[in-house]
Amino acid sequence: MNVSLSSAQRVAALLEAEGIHYASGGSGLLYSLGLVSHVRDWDLTTDAPLEAVTAALQDIPYALVPSGDYPFASAYRLSAQDDALPLDIIGGFAIHSEHGICRLPSHSPFIWENIRMGSPEVWAVAYGLMNRIEKSQLLFAYLQEKGASRDIVERMLEEPLPEPLRCQLQEL
Repeated sequence: MNVSLSSAQRVAALLEAEGIHYASGGSGLLYSLGLVSHVRDWDLTTDAPLEAVTAALQDIPYALVPSGDYPFASAYRLSAQDDALPLDIIGGFAIHSEHGICRLPSHSPFIWENIRMGSPEVWAVAYGLMNRIEKSQLLFAYLQEKGASRDIVERMLEEPLPEPLRCQLQEL
């Protein structure tokens, strides 16, 4: 089991202390749901402005880094130093699709190990837009089995999604 929680929990606590809403997605979310055997890195998303997040993180080392090559369209990305696993804070998480920019809200439906975890619905779409089909399908299968949030599905259907992702969401 490879899951270093200390840095993610520390950053989560700093954001919480300042009232900044965030959600952990990526491999941390997959791990928390029992869908993968290890956490590759921590991706915390937030809709908070950069200034609020940097103020909350003033006591830990971090760097402002490019938010990623195409297809990524997020507002900003901070990379926090961690001895165990990489940890990124992604502001205004967004990804280009063939129909426009898809905004991916930082919705957190549950808490795991003192970390607010992201929405499986949002991350199924995010992974699909990133062309990480295996991870997207893991989350869609999970949602088929466990049930999906109608509100989040409807929110994601408002985005300019490719037809295959739109169909998968509608099937939930």
